[in-house]
Amino acid sequence: MNNNSIRYFSLNAHNQTMEQLKEVLNPAGVGKAGDGECCKIFHGPKGQLPGWESLLVDKLGEHIFILTYKALEKKVQQALITHLRALYPGCTLRLQYRGGGGFQDLYITEGAPEHLRIRENGLNYIIHTRRGMNPGFFPDMKAGRNAVAQWLKSKANSPLKEEPGLKVLNLFAFTCSFSVVALKAGASHVDNWDMNRNSLNIGKENHGINGLGEDFSCFPHNIFKSFSKIRRRGPYAFIIMDPPPRQVGSFLWKKDYPRLIQRLPSFLAEGGAVLFCLNASDCSRAEFYALIKENLEGTFQEYEEIPCPEEYLSRYPDRGLKTILARGYSYR
Repeated sequence: MNNNSIRYFSLNAHNQTMEQLKEVLNPAGVGKAGDGECCKIFHGPKGQLPGWESLLVDKLGEHIFILTYKALEKKVQQALITHLRALYPGCTLRLQYRGGGGFQDLYITEGAPEHLRIRENGLNYIIHTRRGMNPGFFPDMKAGRNAVAQWLKSKANSPLKEEPGLKVLNLFAFTCSFSVVALKAGASHVDNWDMNRNSLNIGKENHGINGLGEDFSCFPHNIFKSFSKIRRRGPYAFIIMDPPPRQVGSFLWKKDYPRLIQRLPSFLAEGGAVLFCLNASDCSRAEFYALIKENLEGTFQEYEEIPCPEEYLSRYPDRGLKTILARGYSYR
């Protein structure tokens, strides 16, 4: 990353707002998220503090993940790190800058373990504190995971459980948090697909630490080159579609999401459901609904918008995470 091209957020120019940030951070999250749970400490995109719209701070168990989309002067970095270390003395910290499509770690607690465990709704997940762009778990998808669990539990006595069985297809599985939730909620088997073998390996560990046995499979392959194999392993009662909005060389949502939706008839069981997810700032909720319906062969009985947790919303909700649960599929 070329530091000469970075416009720094100066402490001298924004000393007053630095003090305001400290006041906001002081009560936030303190005493919450015990026993490894996650919580939002600060969400700049809400616009509650002018000058800090590009800063996000999350508590993931005993790890504080600080993300900035605006480069910070060294003095600002140090002031932020010092303050958060004082607030959370038992936690590891990681400060990351993202810009120009890449990322740069500005600070990582010395001696921090590579992996830590976190918890959500009584289930365990592994995060990595020292490598990769993301820690390996997205807490803003909590409502989506809950929606998957609730749908599967509601089908415990339905014909779908008998034929084809409550099989789940988890596309762009990452570290398989959806798979863990689905199996705990009654799925008979989950197929996890993701090109990143390392992420799937962490996913296997996530299944293990939750006491889950052999009722899942992991496929480190390109989904778009594997449609025939996915079809043969189906049909699926539930499909999760949670792709990255833009991953050069593998997925661009405007081009590739329609291709996935058009494949649903060959993957999805009659009466089944799909969780459609997209975190693209250039796609509104209305556009996302239209994208689904315009490319779908067949119909769903019901569409339900799964709201993003309030603490993860920005001033412009349309730019953030969009999650739609479609139930009762019928092919015509």
